[in-house]
Amino acid sequence: MRYVILDLEWNGTYSKRLDGFFNEIIEFGAVKVDGHMNLLDTFSEVVRPQIGKKLSGKVKRLTNISNEELDLGVPFTKALSQFKTFLGDALLMTWGTSDILALMENSRYYTGQDRIPFLRNYADLQSYCERRLYYEPGKQMGLSTAAQLLGISEEGMEHHRALDDSMLSLECCRRLFDPEAFAPFIQNADIDEFYDRISFKTTILCDLNNPLIDRSQMVFHCDKCGRKAKQRTEWEFKNKSYRAQFECMHCRENFIGRIQFKLKYEGLLVKKKILPLPEKKPGKQEVSSDIGEHTQADAADVL
Repeated sequence: MRYVILDLEWNGTYSKRLDGFFNEIIEFGAVKVDGHMNLLDTFSEVVRPQIGKKLSGKVKRLTNISNEELDLGVPFTKALSQFKTFLGDALLMTWGTSDILALMENSRYYTGQDRIPFLRNYADLQSYCERRLYYEPGKQMGLSTAAQLLGISEEGMEHHRALDDSMLSLECCRRLFDPEAFAPFIQNADIDEFYDRISFKTTILCDLNNPLIDRSQMVFHCDKCGRKAKQRTEWEFKNKSYRAQFECMHCRENFIGRIQFKLKYEGLLVKKKILPLPEKKPGKQEVSSDIGEHTQADAADVL
């Protein structure tokens, strides 16, 4: 089997036709390797934008791509056709799903097709590397973070340029690649379910009255004695999760119960965690030089 790792750069711009913002692809970069991760070929193409004629300041700073360089690029449809030939029957990989979503978005805009017709198999390299590195579940691992964890030098590589980022992704893949472990991450991209799944936007539920939320799951047990704890405060939504103070009536342990409801394509994911109570800030004591009065500031309780 052959593999292609694709990286894209894009410019956020406003589309009058869509009456909304659009991630317009401005560069393709890809590497092709064999089953042993040996480099076979590379692909690089700058795309001349047709929606947003000028790059945003942020994109300029990140990519170091100039407007003059873009003027020499090819139209998106030509770049897509060239990449189709480069990909052939290889399995496509991207670091995270944002690039494949941008490719779908641009293909839909320019060709009117909801699918990428030449895409047969796909794998999210970011998810695979997170699993192999036992990265914190639910937290996304950036490409540079993965490289640092694997001891990969980024010297000489130009960040946020498509070909260099695809090469860096390849180096991470080489360190962690195992055909047997990788197999479950391969998705059949030639079916409707693939597009339904990859386009689904994960949502954090922030309304306790949502019918998907089972209030019986909002019970916490003491992590010392295992007994059910009594809720002492109302639920507060903070940092994408609900929090409340609990007390164990057996061992008098007080703690914060944190619960998050995340709606994914597969269904509702419930994450619970016990946190220690935050320490109260010590009161500040001020002494008046005239009358020697003392004042005490109240400590703030923050959940």
